[in-house]
Amino acid sequence: MTPLDAIRSRQPWLITPEALDHFAARTSAFSTGQLFQDDPPTHALLDIQDGVGIVRLHGPLIRRPGLIESWLFGAIDTEDAIDAIREAAKNERVEAILLDIDSPGGTVNGTPELAEAVADASREKFVYAFSAGLMCSAAYWIASQCDAIYGSPSARIGSIGVIIPFLDSAEAYQKAGLRMEAFASGKFKSIGLPGISLTEEQRELLQGEVEEIFADFREAVLARGRKIPDEAMEGQTFSARQAQRHNLAGMAKNRDAVLARLRRLHTGKVDTVARSIPHATMKTVEDQLSEALAHIKTLETEAAEREHDIKTLTEQLGDAKAELGTKEADLSNSGREHAEAVAELNRTLESERTGHREQLAGLQTEIAQLNQQVIGLTEANAQLAAREQDIEKRAALRAAQIAAETGSQTPAHVTPAGDSQPGQPPRSAADVWNRQFQKAR
Repeated sequence: MTPLDAIRSRQPWLITPEALDHFAARTSAFSTGQLFQDDPPTHALLDIQDGVGIVRLHGPLIRRPGLIESWLFGAIDTEDAIDAIREAAKNERVEAILLDIDSPGGTVNGTPELAEAVADASREKFVYAFSAGLMCSAAYWIASQCDAIYGSPSARIGSIGVIIPFLDSAEAYQKAGLRMEAFASGKFKSIGLPGISLTEEQRELLQGEVEEIFADFREAVLARGRKIPDEAMEGQTFSARQAQRHNLAGMAKNRDAVLARLRRLHTGKVDTVARSIPHATMKTVEDQLSEALAHIKTLETEAAEREHDIKTLTEQLGDAKAELGTKEADLSNSGREHAEAVAELNRTLESERTGHREQLAGLQTEIAQLNQQVIGLTEANAQLAAREQDIEKRAALRAAQIAAETGSQTPAHVTPAGDSQPGQPPRSAADVWNRQFQKAR
């Protein structure tokens, strides 16, 4: 299957879009006879140098590539790469492994297995990855399983993402007077057929496949503890310096510098090439000094950025303090207004209490006066009762006198003037006397 066929068959790729376009163009040129190459390039994937097994991964990473992919693009069979890495891990002459990568990526098929082979090898020996060209997409997935990743200053690193290209040729078919019909057993069976546009459900299926593969990609990239931010995993590529800032890779002068570091730290071998060059030690020191200066420059840049961040944070802190002061002033004013309202309420309540006390005192005074009046009336009533008793006694005495004078036990009834009134019963002597007594008063 050619890359052009893969595009038409909706195969997912872990590759840069530019490389995918390049594949399609060269495949079309080859298929029309415009491009021909006599012999396919042959490369030994594993080369052992002074205790380091160098696995050369230059070109697209495709599982079982065809002749066109191998001839035109120098595609690397991921199964051959797995064999080379396993051989390096088992070989007693190999103390450390370096993946020399220059690849735009490749197909999803075969990439996770190759990355797992690298992870297995790193459990046996130290494995570094280096690129002076491209370390993108599938190539970075593989490199992410190494103990360390380096790129030269001009290298391009990243492109963490998945792509499924789809060529919608329905309109072209229509203009050519053709109409494709597909009789399929399911609603997804016809995905990728020329001349048929995707349905919304088919688009959702393909996007779901992309998201699933990307989730595995992201998990693998973060599995070794690299603190890569999500914004650096949006499919973009970075220079080595930018990749270093995003924790994707470190920056090295060249492949020899990485090999020297790998040998110095993880092998007992001496660099025979460096031994044969005069003043090699001084050159190594100069290289280390250059690397140190470059690192210092990077740190200075980062320090400037952090200083800018600190300045920004300081300004934000000042703004926050000012806002807090404003809120405290508002709160103080609100508290003052509240206190004044409470004081006014207390004054109102105290005034009302005073009024109530005065009213209560007035009522108590009125009650006392009424009590005095009651006492006076009681005394007057007692006096009236005593006077009535006295009058009754006098009336009885007078009645007795009248009875004695008249010789009758029952005095004649008389009017107050002493005359009888017709139609009325005669008054008793006591009544007559009482009436006369009242007149006499």
